[in-house]
Amino acid sequence: MSARFPLRPEEFETAFIEQVFDAAPGSLKSLTHEPVGTGQVCDSYRFVCEWAENVIGPRESPSKFDVPATFIAKCPSADTISRNAAAIFHLYDMEVGWYRDAANTSGVDCPLCYHAAIADNEQEFVLLLQDMAPARQGDQVAGASLIQVETTLEEAATLHSYRPESGFEKLRWLHHGEGNSEFTKNTLIQGYPVFRERFTKLLSADALDLGAELVARMDSYIAQAPAEQTITHGDMRLDNILFHADGRIAALVDWQTCSLGNPANDIAYLIGTSFADPAQRRDEEKRLVRDYLSKRPNAPAFEIFWDEYRRHAFSGFLMAINASLHVEQTERGDRMFAAMAERPAQMAIDLDSLSLL
Repeated sequence: MSARFPLRPEEFETAFIEQVFDAAPGSLKSLTHEPVGTGQVCDSYRFVCEWAENVIGPRESPSKFDVPATFIAKCPSADTISRNAAAIFHLYDMEVGWYRDAANTSGVDCPLCYHAAIADNEQEFVLLLQDMAPARQGDQVAGASLIQVETTLEEAATLHSYRPESGFEKLRWLHHGEGNSEFTKNTLIQGYPVFRERFTKLLSADALDLGAELVARMDSYIAQAPAEQTITHGDMRLDNILFHADGRIAALVDWQTCSLGNPANDIAYLIGTSFADPAQRRDEEKRLVRDYLSKRPNAPAFEIFWDEYRRHAFSGFLMAINASLHVEQTERGDRMFAAMAERPAQMAIDLDSLSLL
């Protein structure tokens, strides 16, 4: 293997997995894998383990997990462009930090973390996570059901209420977002003409014009201090959420943009990118925001949060622009980015969000 840990699925060795799960040498008889997910920043695989019968069951050490029949491994993207973008924006470091330092104690429904490691260059990492099957990934292109949005907002309230024992300051990875904002602003200003040309046939003229006006006001958008700061997911959309068959949330995944930030960004992002029908979003959004706030201790007043929500209606659109310029281009990816941009653009128009900049 090319680092202290495996970087590609073929580099995973049975001895490494036995060590992770505190299993005896030779107890893992075979290990196979297959790709899963649609992520464009890193690569994910489901590993299937064949263990000797005498290691199945509870571990003797309470600090270790039961040996799993399957697990999910996340590895650096095979695409150089995506890996470089991950290093520039500290995406791998944020996700490894979340799973290593917070996930298992946060109370948030996300996969258990079995192992997390990252190199100093932030391009080499590995995560071994709980397999949440048979829960299934949401479909960003198709849009969400109401129950999917409602139950994800409940989870968002848990996340935004979480306070790690060590405090925010000691978790270095939480603060990458502060350094990313200026770089992101410059990238958006320089890259929007490229985005507009690429998506001119996939987005409405209103959405494209809104984007041009928003980019022109980026200084005002970034300069506004948030009313509050919490741990935020940063990319809370359907492709990053697993659901049970009944539509209820099973887990939040893909924590590559987890940082200290404005919780209204997560809420506007989720609602703005999820509803395929803008009329349904208009009918439900105030109730959804009120329900979310009711589940948070010491939440701000609705009127204060609602203005923050309106102001961050652009968040899904901005993510679509930025992400599409920095990851490998695919047909499915372009359709997904178009949905991510069009829906929040319409929301921002409906909420007159430009008037707040």
